[in-house]
Formats: sequence, structure tokens, C-alpha cells
Amino acid sequence: MAEPAEAREALPAGQGEGKERGEKRPPHPPHQAVLFLPGVLEGGAFRSERLPQGVEAVLGGKALKDPEGEAGEGVFALWPRTDEGGRLLSVQAASRLREPYEGPQAVVQGVLLYADRERLVLLILPKAGEPFKVGLRRARGFTARLETKKAYRLEGRLGGPYLLAERAWPLGKYLQAKKEGRPLPPPIQGRENPYLEPRERGSRGEGEGAPPAGDGAEAPRERGAAGVREGRPPQKEEGRGQKEAPGRKEPGGKPPPRRDPVRVWRAPEAPPDPAPPDLGRPPALGKGQVMGITGTGPFYLVLLPQAVPDWWPKVERFLPEFPRRYEVRFYPDGSRAVVCGDLEALKVWYKRVLRG
Repeated sequence: MAEPAEAREALPAGQGEGKERGEKRPPHPPHQAVLFLPGVLEGGAFRSERLPQGVEAVLGGKALKDPEGEAGEGVFALWPRTDEGGRLLSVQAASRLREPYEGPQAVVQGVLLYADRERLVLLILPKAGEPFKVGLRRARGFTARLETKKAYRLEGRLGGPYLLAERAWPLGKYLQAKKEGRPLPPPIQGRENPYLEPRERGSRGEGEGAPPAGDGAEAPRERGAAGVREGRPPQKEEGRGQKEAPGRKEPGGKPPPRRDPVRVWRAPEAPPDPAPPDLGRPPALGKGQVMGITGTGPFYLVLLPQAVPDWWPKVERFLPEFPRRYEVRFYPDGSRAVVCGDLEALKVWYKRVLRG
């Protein structure tokens, strides 16, 4: 999705070419960390109901140079700062977008320093100023392996007090497609990274050097075991220098039955993540309801657009206290939902929201 011009101008770093001492400098890598949230800028101060409590909001960029020109209500480009666990610490309100924005809520482009199955840490090298790190948590279901010391573009959203990464692209391939006006390359999402070699793609954990099951050290064993089962003698491995013991014969001249000398055990594969339901609209509520719990598993606390202005700030305030794993979803019609697999936990937490 194309980013508005105001959003590109608000980024802390972008592609740029300049001359220094008469020489042409190479383009700077377009590193950036931007969060797009609705809010209001007035009286030189920015506020947004979407920001978690305790997150400091100050002005920066165009909003700092011309606060009156950027004043008003709308979607703002914010420069976030996080800890390495992905918790949002502070933001700088940079500019107000003049056109409707339909892109991702959070965009981070930088060099991946650390990655595991829970979080990602990127190094942002701005065109001006000191480098800084941005941490993101992985959204539920996003477990694909990423390679450290490589540049990526991550897209995601703000979930409670954390930045959540939902998909990624190799930064060079993404920018090349944008520059040439071609369709974007396939994203890295779910459990699949199409840009890894097959052997690397099969690795289950970040930074693990052991070969995946079925490769490497187990291959000769499997071939030897298969040969025995088919009635062929196992092949000798080079460098071992071992001789096969002479076979003993049972009474009657018949050789004893051969046994499989190798047993290979593999851990069962984890079941694939269930396909997400239709994200086009939330499950239907009862007749006349604008907010309530529905679904047959997973279960949804759905807020229709009529209930969002009054109730969504209260829902967000209590999200950090949710006792189970949950997911927040935004729908094109303006509806929102909190999704959880534990109905009882959702009911208890919903009562707390209603009591305030």
C-alpha cells in the first residue's frame, strides 16, 4: 500500500543523495520506525486514546517546527521508542497525514540484530542523529525464521503496550519492487520464509546450528537401515575400518533373521497453525446488540462502530490485565474485537471492563 507523502516526509530517515565536498554520496539506507495512530494535536501537545498509559508523547519533526500547521485531529505519524522486549516507552508526534491512510499501523526498517520465537530487535541507522534499537514482539502465529545481520522491513500493529510484528520482507527486495512499480514480493509471514534455502527453512529455532531431522548425520543411518530391510547387507562407512562379524546359522542351515540395527526416532511435527477465520467482518451479535461476546471457539468480544467511541478506550485500558493469550482485530467497517480461546476468562475480564 502506497504511503502518503506526509508520512514519507515524517520518517526519521529516508533515501537521500547529496554532495559533500563536491562528491556524490551513495544513497542512505531508508531505515525508519513509524507508528500511525489517530490523535489530536492542539496547544503544542499531542494526545491519542490509542497510546497506552504512561507512554510519553512529545513533538518532533514537522510538528516541532510548525505546531500550528500540523495542529488538528487525524492520523499522525509517530516515531516510537521501545525497550528490547517491544514495550512502547515514548513517541514523537512528527506530522499529521492529510490523506486517508490504509497502510500498516507500524513500520520498522533496519538491520536485524537479534531474533527468537518471541521477539525481534532491529538497529535503526538514521540519516542524521544517533543509531537506536527498536524491539518488537512477534504476533501470534508469526514464527518464521529470520536471519540476523540482514536488513528487513517489518509491518505490524500496536497491541496493548507492545509493538507486534506480523510480517516481513527483505528490505532490498521490497524497495526494488517499489522503485520499479512491480508487485511486492511474497512476504515472510506465518511459519514460512520463502527467501531461505530449503535446509535453513527447515530449521525450527533461531540460531540453531543442528541440521533438521532427516538431513545430515541421520542420512547414512537411514540408508543402512533401508538396505537391511530390503535384504541387502549394510554398506560399510568409509574410515571406520570395521569388519562385519561372520553370521551364525541356526540348526537346519538357515541363517537367523536379520534385525534392523538402527532405530530412528523423530519428534512429532507440531500441528500447523489453524487458518484464521474470515477477517472481513466480525461474528454476528444478537439482534439489537452493539457490543457483546459471541463465537463458538475462538470467542470474540465484538464492538460495532456505534460502540467503539464510548467503550473501546475502556477495553484498551484493561487489555494489559487480560489473563490469557488474546488477539485484537480491526475490521474494515470500523468494528473491533478481542479474540480469546478461553470463554470463561473472556467473560470474567469483560465484566471488569463493564464495571470500569
